[in-house]
Amino acid sequence: MNTVWLGLGSNIGDRLAYIESAIEKLSGILADMQIAPIYDTIPIDYLNQSNFLNTVVRGETVLTPKELLNKTQTIEQTIGRKRITEKGPRTIDIDILVYESICATYEIDSNSYLTVPHESMHMRLFALKPLLDLNPDLVDPGDGVPWSIKAEKLSEQKVELYTR
Repeated sequence: MNTVWLGLGSNIGDRLAYIESAIEKLSGILADMQIAPIYDTIPIDYLNQSNFLNTVVRGETVLTPKELLNKTQTIEQTIGRKRITEKGPRTIDIDILVYESICATYEIDSNSYLTVPHESMHMRLFALKPLLDLNPDLVDPGDGVPWSIKAEKLSEQKVELYTR
């Protein structure tokens, strides 16, 4: 079994319901799943959109990174995700943040790639904060630097615990 950490985000409609639906569906493909607290976060990169709810789930899988990506994209589609604009509003987004200690890039097709660890997570407190809630000692397998050190550099990003 391989340990994986997946980032979940939603900023359209009933954000919490979409996150909960994704978690329920992920429980069918991940064993020993743990769920981080949910955070209310401001968008980065594409700013003209609503706040997100974000969390991270940790689980065990026998799937390869590419197989896991296929499963998570199917879950996104089932929940209603439409890929209209990159980094734009979405019902649900499921990203593979960390997959064991693998550092690799996989070609998905001629126009897309999967990189693990996620190539942008070191710049996203909304991914690192819930990841560190699940494992505060986790290190970046690429450079051996603790993710907590990288998160400290992002203190200007607004990430607040979500309350209903």
